[in-house]
Amino acid sequence: MSCMRVGTAPCARRFSHREYPRRTAGLFRHGLCGVRIALHQSTPNREELNRYYSTEGPWASAHEERTKWIDAKNRRRLEKGQPPKVGARRGVPDVLLDELASHLPIYAPPAGARVLDVGCGDGKLLDRLSALGWQTYGIELSSPVAFVRHHRLSSPPEDRSFDLVILHHVLEHVVEPLHLLRQAAGSLRDGGALFLSVPRLDTLPVHRDYRYCLNGRTHVVGFSETCLRGLLARVGLTPTARLDDRLDAALTEGKPLRLRLVARRTATPKLPAAPLAPAKRALEAYARTGDLALRMRALLPVRVRAALMNRAKKVPH
Repeated sequence: MSCMRVGTAPCARRFSHREYPRRTAGLFRHGLCGVRIALHQSTPNREELNRYYSTEGPWASAHEERTKWIDAKNRRRLEKGQPPKVGARRGVPDVLLDELASHLPIYAPPAGARVLDVGCGDGKLLDRLSALGWQTYGIELSSPVAFVRHHRLSSPPEDRSFDLVILHHVLEHVVEPLHLLRQAAGSLRDGGALFLSVPRLDTLPVHRDYRYCLNGRTHVVGFSETCLRGLLARVGLTPTARLDDRLDAALTEGKPLRLRLVARRTATPKLPAAPLAPAKRALEAYARTGDLALRMRALLPVRVRAALMNRAKKVPH
């Protein structure tokens, strides 16, 4: 397998699958920014991912019925002059916005405040922000359904015009996360903030969900917090908050599955000293304490393991 790339420079070091013999085919250290994880030959390139997430691709096909239902519902409400239904279920707090409101003016945006949601899906998060007074913009390859109600962009504009940019479970889906982060940072006004969330690799020994971190088809890049801080530093951003306990309790049954950061532009962002170490420790600990099924799988012939992986990647995630 050729080395995947974070931006423009190739990886400086690779650990072979023999060091992490279960499902991990390669642990890569990028010379500039830290760690990237890639699965063996099943890892898709950018063109393959673009096809996968296009409006004619497998992702859109798997969600076609729901997308049609949401689109029809939104158009009916629009024809009646009604706003979309937004917010959490009755009696259930909107924990994500509540947590963000501790660090951003979510519930009282300044006049003309603009938010860009990259990978906005059907626009649910933008619906909630629009109802609070934000001017809402989105980017979504697989469906136009959100853009009955929100402005559509094809890429982050890098014009420093947005107060908030959201990358909510997007970075793990792209093969060049540094490039996307650079676009997002360039789209932020002075004083603006980036909110991002990714599957969390450095807590893998605790949550044990390897396929959530990496699965070779949809989640193609894995991140430790140290790695992500290094990537952010390379685009001039520094994390100012990490949103953990309450959101873990509400959304992932208390498991530390997700890393959620708020970051802002700073004059002198700091690069981490040992970007590889947390991911390496996590994978080593995961390999030492794996269950019997995974140990048995590691003993299977290479062709059998490859067939199982090919079968798994055909299942939408």
